[in-house]
Amino acid sequence: MNFRILHQENPPRRGPVIVSGCAVREEMPPCLVNRPGGTGDRLLMLFYSPVRLRLGSTESMTRGPVLKLWREGAGHWYGNPGETWLHSWIHFHGSEISPLLASAGLEEEFCLEWHDFRLFESYLALVYREITGEFPPDARLLHNHLGSLFLEIARRTGGGTERRIPEPWLELRRSIVSTPERQWDLETLAARMNLSKPAFAARFRKYFGTAPIRCLIDARIELARHLLRDSSLSIKEIGARCGYPDPLQFSRMFRRRAGLPPGACRKSPPGGDIQ
Repeated sequence: MNFRILHQENPPRRGPVIVSGCAVREEMPPCLVNRPGGTGDRLLMLFYSPVRLRLGSTESMTRGPVLKLWREGAGHWYGNPGETWLHSWIHFHGSEISPLLASAGLEEEFCLEWHDFRLFESYLALVYREITGEFPPDARLLHNHLGSLFLEIARRTGGGTERRIPEPWLELRRSIVSTPERQWDLETLAARMNLSKPAFAARFRKYFGTAPIRCLIDARIELARHLLRDSSLSIKEIGARCGYPDPLQFSRMFRRRAGLPPGACRKSPPGGDIQ
């Protein structure tokens, strides 16, 4: 599910919990976003692939998916000038936000490695439903949705500190995501960590919030989306590049995960946004 909505107010309304916009899987062309004064609220953003980020006075390229929170009034500088990039985000503010962050053990600003895409997207979907439904947004429900999201972030990241995942596991996941065309299998992956298949699968899910084969399929589908929109390769060639030499298998898997056949994705506008 892709969606996008943003209703910025200047000056922003005040209240306990206010959400002015959110988006899931918004695709951006090659560019850098530079807002020296921010947007007058807080911004929590998930970057699915490497981007350039400015943290304080330092600019660097991220190594993998990251979750970044900017405090109210902070400047925003992020993006990838070399290729298209994908992100999900939520703009919010209010008098109850600082207590919610503190209660979860999170800082007012943070940048951390994040792999559980569906968890983050599921909370944004709840928020989206609340701010676009037939009834006026209820601050109590928004309070609960954001509070639960903050607690989930804290639980998966050690209370806002650096994610405690051993480097060999991070390197293994980077290998899967960067080479999804390889015919990875559970036996090969488990052998790299010197574990049995059940033990490896359980440890991988504990660290990354998803099964290893699902991680591989997600990486293949994301690569396929990118190639369908930004290349002249045939659908058969794209399937082969994404680890599916059988075009029928590629089409079935893509439809199952993306909700539409590969050809329709090529014809649809980038992002599939709902305004």
